[in-house]
Order: sequence, then C-alpha cells, then structure tokens
Amino acid sequence: MTSSVQQQAGVIPVPTGPQRLMLARMHAKLNQGQMADRLGVTTATVQRAESGATKPRRTTYMAWSMATGVDLYWLETGNAPSPNGDGASRECAIRDLNPEPAD
Repeated sequence: MTSSVQQQAGVIPVPTGPQRLMLARMHAKLNQGQMADRLGVTTATVQRAESGATKPRRTTYMAWSMATGVDLYWLETGNAPSPNGDGASRECAIRDLNPEPAD
C-alpha cells in the first residue's frame, strides 16, 4: 500500500527565532564557543538562545548581528529587509572585518 504525499511547489520553511540565531552563527562559520567569545557571554548562554530555552534581549540580537554580519531585522523578525529602501533594514549591523582599531 502506498500513500501519496502532496507537495506544494515553492514552499519554504520559515526558521524560528532560535533557528535564525543558529543559522547566522553557522553562516559566519563560528562554533558556539567562538560565538560566545565574540558576544562576551558563556557558551551555555549561546546554547540556550539557539535552543529556545531563553529569549535573548534586543542588545543580544544586535551583538549577534554584528558578530555574524547577518541582517538584524531578519534575525529579529524572520522577514527579509525591504529591497525598496523603506527602512526595513535600517538597523542592520555591519561587521567590521578589520581586527585593528581605527585611528
């Protein structure tokens, strides 16, 4: 006996908030310990945020965005920044790849 599975073309799974944090970290090629070091928190804090055990504060989302180069608006909402420049991505943090301090 076979069962048919209907698939909808074009369906894209929407990651949850904790999954977006993990995807951002993985995009930056960081393990949880490295991410914790960049954020100035413990590895357990990163693990709890990525597992959904705790909801990070906005400042943590901002630091996560800066550490990974991933758009802050997407990290917080799961929505892509607006391509028409209406301000949806105005709060995007930009990671400075230069490890040396500016003069």
